Amino acid sequence: MSKLSVAQLDSPYQLHLLPKQTDTLALKPSKKLHPDSIIAYAESFMGDRYRRGGTGAKGFDCSGFTMMVYRKYGIKLPHTSAGQSFIGVEIPRKQISKGDLLFFRGRNSRRRGIGHVGIVISEKGEPVQFIHSSTSSGVRIDRLEADYYKKRFMKATRVLPLNNY
Repeated sequence: MSKLSVAQLDSPYQLHLLPKQTDTLALKPSKKLHPDSIIAYAESFMGDRYRRGGTGAKGFDCSGFTMMVYRKYGIKLPHTSAGQSFIGVEIPRKQISKGDLLFFRGRNSRRRGIGHVGIVISEKGEPVQFIHSSTSSGVRIDRLEADYYKKRFMKATRVLPLNNY
């Protein structure tokens, strides 16, 4: 699949197929979708344990958590943080807002690829906080400016159309 720039898309929030994963696509979200609904649902899992490959009752890995949360609202994401990074539109750090996805290098900071994902829970302009499933303590909230995450931050994407809220 060739890469498209935002200018080439019909809408800056058009979602597209992932390369080499033609069975994985993001579906059009409900017109009544609001980031607060997504955040409230995500927060209902606070404290649930981390489980490698997990997507539910027995625990979550980071991408399993985001996949499960967004699926409830009609948005299908792949079960890898790297795969999820292809969905939606990359946004500048200053534009990060509720419901956006944040992507990080994994625990091994020397690896260059994406290895972790979380969901933004803070308003645009506020210090960025996100909810995610951490290997050390399960579903929790952290700050992007914490040294550990600040050093590993790679990009943010928006999978929710702004005109929905």
